[in-house]
Amino acid sequence: MRGPRLSDERGIALAVAIFALVVIGLLVAGTFFAGRLEQQSGENAFYANQAAEAAQAALTQAVQTTSAATLLAITPGMTPPAGPSLSLAGHSGATTTIKALTSSVWLVTSIGSKTNASGTQLATRSLAQLVRLNQPEITVKAGLTAIGKVTVSGTSEVYGWDVTPPSWLAGSPAVSCPPLDSVAAVRYNGQVTQQGSAVIKGDPNREQDSTLTASNMLGGSTFNQLKAMATLTLTGNVSGLAPVTVGNPPVCDKTVESNWGAPTDKANACFTYFPIIYHYGDLSISGTGAGQGILLVEGNLNVQGRIDFYGPVIATGGVNIRGTGSDDVKFYGGVMAQDVTLDDTKITGNAMINYSSCAIKRAVQGSATPMALGERSWVQVY
Repeated sequence: MRGPRLSDERGIALAVAIFALVVIGLLVAGTFFAGRLEQQSGENAFYANQAAEAAQAALTQAVQTTSAATLLAITPGMTPPAGPSLSLAGHSGATTTIKALTSSVWLVTSIGSKTNASGTQLATRSLAQLVRLNQPEITVKAGLTAIGKVTVSGTSEVYGWDVTPPSWLAGSPAVSCPPLDSVAAVRYNGQVTQQGSAVIKGDPNREQDSTLTASNMLGGSTFNQLKAMATLTLTGNVSGLAPVTVGNPPVCDKTVESNWGAPTDKANACFTYFPIIYHYGDLSISGTGAGQGILLVEGNLNVQGRIDFYGPVIATGGVNIRGTGSDDVKFYGGVMAQDVTLDDTKITGNAMINYSSCAIKRAVQGSATPMALGERSWVQVY
């Protein structure tokens, strides 16, 4: 009996076709899988970039908007408080925290995140930056420091006895002041004339310093260096001072030229606002009100009315302070006049200058601005 011929291969085409379809299917599936992986990798990288950008934006915002008073209130060992947060379009945002490493260096950490529409977190990135305070270097050694002629007349008063403004001694927020340390009432290189019922009292009352010049009067900084740090530039004379707030909760409006802080109102949002005020040319201040910070006048300064100011006052020309009638002018901190050769420095009427190390410290620290350490002091944590 003859068996079937081996050349009979009926049905092999179906097997080959099925095998080919399986191989093609695997190739297509592999291609789709690789494409899906690449798409997911791209999306993850995109989400990570969005989270990193949000973190960097929040970090920049925190450094630029956090005040010196906020940083100084954060001490080493203290639980890092929450800083400014940031919400961006596309379900991305960031939160920040600020930690004090030393009394003068802080670590700002920003955590950026990207979520989907339902709130599921898709990516996070964290950046950290070291910051310090860039603050003026001013050394005040007397209630009144002047080069040239100094005239104190009427019922005006110049004191070198250190004093803390009474409104700062109680209540909240607490005001940190250095120990009281009296200085000379008038430190000068020139001539002092005391007339009428004027009072000059200090430790000593008068201190003549033949080495006193315009270049060494301020101590650690020059007038031009301080001018470069100005945060409020006046365009004209000022009539009346008053704090201005906007929004709810209220925020201090730092764009108003007559807003120089709220030195006696701890509940006001401008209580911690200490502008470095600069004016080119002669400046006249009149009316009523109070201000704080550092006042720089590149010219002569004339003050009259009922004006109180807390912090250093520096003028490259003469200073003329006049109380009128029942009104008076009170300066807590120190007044310094440079290059007074033709004009006299005159304190008349009911004017008062009182040295205050507390007012100087608050003005110098409060007017400082946060700045990054080094050219690139931030690092990606994860």
